[in-house]
This record gives sequence, structure tokens and C-alpha cells, in this order.
Amino acid sequence: MKQYTFIINGMGGDHCVNVIKTILSKQQGVTIHEVEQGKATISIDESLNSNENVIAAIEKMGYKVVR
Repeated sequence: MKQYTFIINGMGGDHCVNVIKTILSKQQGVTIHEVEQGKATISIDESLNSNENVIAAIEKMGYKVVR
């Protein structure tokens, strides 16, 4: 597993934190360590998923992951 910290623009409060948690919890191979306004720290089992797929899922909901 590889750990990532994503900086996420467009999160405006607790609702957005919960949306990001929901998105991440639905991703195969993802372990959530922390989600707070503006960032998420996760681990990804790269045999099951990739950081690009996870970023795409976040951005599909209207947020922007800073790369």
C-alpha cells in the first residue's frame, strides 16, 4: 500500500468532508486515514486501484485535486 495526501480545492465545510469520505469509501483498495477540509490522507493498494482512478472519482464530483 502506498500513502497519499491529496490537497482538494472546492471543499466548503463538513458536508464536503462527508462527500469526500463517501467517495473514498466506495473506492476499492482505499484505506482512509484522515479527511478534513481541503485535504485527504489515504492509502491505496495499488494492486486494486490507482491514485489516478481515485483522483478521477473525486474530480467527477466537482472538486479539484491539486497535483
